[in-house]
Amino acid sequence: MIIKLRNSLIVLALLLTAVSVLVSITYHSANVVIENTVLAHQQNVAAQAAATTEMWLKHQMQVVDSAIDQLNKIEHLSEETTMSVLKMAIAAGDFSDVYIGLEDGTMIDGADWIPPEGYDPRVRPWYINAVKEGKMAVSPPYIDMTTMEMVIALSAPLFRDDKMIGVISNDIILDMLVKNVMNVKAAETGYSFIVNSEGTYMVHPDQELLLKHSLQETDPSLNGVMEHFKSFGSGTFSYKVGGQENILAYQLISSVGWYLCTTMTREEAYALSERTSMLFAAESALRAVGLMVLLTMAVVGGSAFLLFIYNRRYKSTVLQHAEQISGMNQDLAWNINRRKEVETHYQTLFHVANDAILISKGMIIVECNEKAKEVFGVNHYGIIGNNMLDLSPEFQPEGENSLEKVRRIINKASEGEQQSFMWSFLRSDGTEFPCEVNLKSQHLNKEEFILISIRDISKRVNAEQQLRQAQKMAAMGEMLGAIAHQWRQPLNTLSTYVVSIQSAFYNSMITKEFVEKLVTAADSQIQFMSKTIDDFRHFFKPSKNKEHFSIAEVIDSSVKLVQPNFKQSGITMKVTVPDDVALVVYGYRSEFVHVIVNILANARDAVIERFVSQPDADAREIKIDVENLTNNVMIHITDRGCGITESMMPKIFNPYFTTKGTASGTGMGLYMAKMIVENEMHGTITVKSGEGKTVFTISLPKHAEA
Repeated sequence: MIIKLRNSLIVLALLLTAVSVLVSITYHSANVVIENTVLAHQQNVAAQAAATTEMWLKHQMQVVDSAIDQLNKIEHLSEETTMSVLKMAIAAGDFSDVYIGLEDGTMIDGADWIPPEGYDPRVRPWYINAVKEGKMAVSPPYIDMTTMEMVIALSAPLFRDDKMIGVISNDIILDMLVKNVMNVKAAETGYSFIVNSEGTYMVHPDQELLLKHSLQETDPSLNGVMEHFKSFGSGTFSYKVGGQENILAYQLISSVGWYLCTTMTREEAYALSERTSMLFAAESALRAVGLMVLLTMAVVGGSAFLLFIYNRRYKSTVLQHAEQISGMNQDLAWNINRRKEVETHYQTLFHVANDAILISKGMIIVECNEKAKEVFGVNHYGIIGNNMLDLSPEFQPEGENSLEKVRRIINKASEGEQQSFMWSFLRSDGTEFPCEVNLKSQHLNKEEFILISIRDISKRVNAEQQLRQAQKMAAMGEMLGAIAHQWRQPLNTLSTYVVSIQSAFYNSMITKEFVEKLVTAADSQIQFMSKTIDDFRHFFKPSKNKEHFSIAEVIDSSVKLVQPNFKQSGITMKVTVPDDVALVVYGYRSEFVHVIVNILANARDAVIERFVSQPDADAREIKIDVENLTNNVMIHITDRGCGITESMMPKIFNPYFTTKGTASGTGMGLYMAKMIVENEMHGTITVKSGEGKTVFTISLPKHAEA
């Protein structure tokens, strides 16, 4: 009996020992899972905060990159040419100021700060840091002279032809970084902070620690923590402060080489980890099982076995689900951050573009950039909700109704073809201004949008008009001499008529027939002189509107303007114009007269130059031949002058190119002729020289008579 009892006790003891070992192992495994879950939660908090900080910093860098792209398009950097770019960068980023320091010591500030006397940007930390790095760099915190607050600077060198010409920089107030990025509140006593690669505090809730203390100085247990940071880049670190155990999670911010850290007590970390709640319940259950083992072997043994099987399955399921959720969270966070980065990048490009950009849905404008508000002289709400016709005059300069023209353009754009055209818009004060417009239809989410890019060319057009008029005025002296010569004969004739009246009176020869004949003859001479003045006036009066006009009439007016001068030089002109059909073109009449007169004047100079060196009677003739084609009118102006050399031929239509010297030529005549014919009248002008003659050919599209 005793032996049986002893054996039973031995078996019971062995079973109890086995169950105790099993419970202990399971309890330890649960603790490991709980610990790993808590640490993973803390690391995830740090990683999310670091990702937010990284995205925020990259956005500021993209704004600086966009500003640099715009500055590279400016030929000469000055306060006047760069101020709009700097102000747009301030608006697009979280900057208190954006400024440029040039190699010569010039300071250009986008916030209109006036530097004190003797201020040299080249000795400031932001300038020195950018020059040292040779690329975009983040400066250590320093006191800003404008706001007297602690700031960091994103600085980048500016290059022109591989030579550094200055540095662009901006100020980010550290309080702004704390407000926008460091608002991660992990627990009641927990907080977030940033240190650099040496452990120096860059951002910390306690401002007294900034740049004065390092992480290693906080507690002796943190010695060697920076080597741990550099070895792994992200992870967790346990340390004690005042006898209380803390968990520090860290994550590298790769764009600046800083580390974002979160810290809290281990007790609070366990309380915050929602994923550990079920595991704590399992731990409590295991403790209860351990107590039950002391009461009954069968219940404890069976319960321990069932708990062991259940715990393995439960732990596997929890870990699997945790991994899946963590992966999904990381993918979702990456996608959100990427979308924000792309959106920020394109929004910055949209608002700093040099061209006005409108986006319309149907005919209604739904978005515009900063340049559009500047060009039209209105605020955002003066453009949004209107359509292109609300910003345009009723008729375009060529006389076409704006509504009909824009409908035709939009219909073509809807077919997928990009439209490029000239258009006249209205500013807020009612003045018209010319623009180059590119219009393209785009489909987004099954809706059609129209993208309109507008470039104001009013300064260029005004300069071209002034240049044309200056060319005419340059010819005024020569024309006045020609008119004086042309009037000499009619004036002599009129003088003879007056003398004949006196003689007829004294000889009693004045009769009705005599008076009528004299009046008719005198009126003919006066009409001739009046017509000469009209031709001269029309030549110098600029055309304000395009019109339909006859090629024959324009050539006749041009010949009359230059004929007196040609006669003085002994040059004859031969004009051949088809008389069986009216050849009508469309454009600026007086400007086209200027084109013909300019080419004839060049032909005259070439003939005179050749005649001086090689006297030849056949060379003293200039021909004008008009050819009627199916869709075009061809005008050929031929002279047998000195000709144009092969080396000069590619330059003949270039601005400021002349073979006459500055005393008698500006080099703008043929350039303006090409601009008028090709840009204003949609024709072509070419030249050929060889075999003893030079031929200028103008081709213009024919129009029906108006």
